[in-house]
Amino acid sequence: MFKSIIFVSVIALCFNVSASEMTFQFGNPSFSGSNKSTHYLTIENIEKTRKDAIEAQKKADAKALKDELNSTAVAKFQANLEARFYTALAKQITDNVFGSDGLQQDSGTYTDTAGNIITWATVTSGDNAGVTVSVQEPDGTTTSYTLPYQDNQ
Repeated sequence: MFKSIIFVSVIALCFNVSASEMTFQFGNPSFSGSNKSTHYLTIENIEKTRKDAIEAQKKADAKALKDELNSTAVAKFQANLEARFYTALAKQITDNVFGSDGLQQDSGTYTDTAGNIITWATVTSGDNAGVTVSVQEPDGTTTSYTLPYQDNQ
C-alpha cells in the first residue's frame, strides 16, 4: 500500500497544475457592454425593416383595393361620364370665348361634381391678350392655363 501512495505522489508531482479565477460574464451585449452599440444598431435595423415591410404591405393592399374599385362597371361608367362632361365644358368655354359677338362671353365659372372650380377670363387688349383658364381643386391647389388670344382667332 505504501508503494501505491508513493506512486500517486510521484505522478502528482510530475504534472504542473495551474488554475485561474472563475469570472462570470453576460452573453447579452445589453448587460455586458461588449459590442453594445453594434447590438443596438442591429436591433434598430431589424425594427425599421419590419416597419417598412408593414407600410409597403399596407400601400400594396390599398392600391389593390383602389384598382379593384376602379375596375367595376359603375366606376368605368362614372369615369366615362366625367370625361364627356369635361369635353362638353371645354367646347362650351371655347364657344363662349371665340363665338360670334352676340354669343361671346368674356368670363365664366363652372363647378364640377368633385368640387373643382373652373374659371375662365378673356383679355382682348394689350400684350397679355388671351384666355386664362384656372382650375381650383377642393384642397386649394390652383392650376392656370393661358392661351394667347390672337393665335386662335
